Amino acid sequence: MAAKGSVFDFDVVVVGAGAAGIAATGALRSAGHTVICLEAADRVGGRTHTDTAIFGVPFDMGAHWLHNEQSNALKAPGLAMGFDLYLAPEIDVTHGLDDDAVLWDEVEELEEAGRQAARADAETEARTGTPTDRSLADILVEKSPWSFTSAMVFGLSIGRDLPNTSLRDMVTWEGGADLFCREGFGHLIAHMAEGLPIRLSTPVTDIVALADGVRVKTLAGEIRSRAVIVTVSVGVLAEDVIRFDPPLETDRRKAFELITMGDYNHAALLFRPGAIPLDADTWLTYQLNPDASGVAQGGGYLCNISGTDLTSFETSGSFSRALQEAGPEAAIDHALETLAGMFGASIRRDFIKGYATAWCKEPYVRGSYAGALPGGHGQRKVLGRAHAERVHFAGEASHVGQQCSVSGAHLEGLRAARDVIDQLG
Repeated sequence: MAAKGSVFDFDVVVVGAGAAGIAATGALRSAGHTVICLEAADRVGGRTHTDTAIFGVPFDMGAHWLHNEQSNALKAPGLAMGFDLYLAPEIDVTHGLDDDAVLWDEVEELEEAGRQAARADAETEARTGTPTDRSLADILVEKSPWSFTSAMVFGLSIGRDLPNTSLRDMVTWEGGADLFCREGFGHLIAHMAEGLPIRLSTPVTDIVALADGVRVKTLAGEIRSRAVIVTVSVGVLAEDVIRFDPPLETDRRKAFELITMGDYNHAALLFRPGAIPLDADTWLTYQLNPDASGVAQGGGYLCNISGTDLTSFETSGSFSRALQEAGPEAAIDHALETLAGMFGASIRRDFIKGYATAWCKEPYVRGSYAGALPGGHGQRKVLGRAHAERVHFAGEASHVGQQCSVSGAHLEGLRAARDVIDQLG
């Protein structure tokens, strides 16, 4: 608590105990500030959550991949805490293809076409002053029956359909080799929260900026602080789950229209040992066909995760949303039926149970992560600006380069903490 006699309960309130909120809370406390982190859910981690009860083995219900191990901000602390982080094996199998090179050559060509098109768009914008930002779909050329599978592989990490994805936003994403956490990525993030001043099951309803501080209203009462860092998702902010006084600015509202929550989900399937005849952490794909709107319908499988008998069917965009609307059993059945088409009906006999996530239905999240629509590539910086001086924002949505990632959220939490520390002096 703040010093006796102070009009403030804390120096800083952090709203949300996901990766950004945990990072900000830890940094502020280390700097000597009194801080409280308020989390609406009954657990920490946000979109990074490992469950061990459903299958008896670690199941990452949200984020699983530690992208770009060279610049991932969570690699060093994860190793320091003793977690088993290992390079994701480059084991890829495409059902129906004897040589995966056909698919992966198309993926690489699509990536290079994207970079070239984005450079051309940036040059045009600089020369004419007219914003130029086409969609990923604009560069997709059907070169083979596997083109839509390659497009799915290229676009899976953004949680949305290619026509709804900013090309320039996508190519700023920092790629590289990925890491897996054997104990579960969610367990790593939860471990970072241990010992921090976090109140669970405490939804924030209002944030009122004052002349010298902030009043944060919750269902359990009010808290006065000198500043606040808001780390909830863009989906929650855009739907006014939290009311702000003064209201959020027009340019931030515009950013909410262009940086929106995508859909990325897992239909996890547990089998008897040896049911899927593939090595641990094999990435399995198959031929996809587009629907009437030109969007590929399907996903990919991460098989025998970390050497267990758990396999996850990964879907994104409108197909993922459709499976959520149809219900968890529909997602599980689709994933199982598709595997049976590859490995035979015996796969059903070896199936034990499944579980399907539905992140768009999570009331304190409302989607997977925030992607940019065409024309929205420049809006991420707007999301990271302070509001009414003492209301700060952080999250994966405001990072440029590691957007749509836990590492990006962590880095933004640290950035917002530095901003507050500088402000408070």
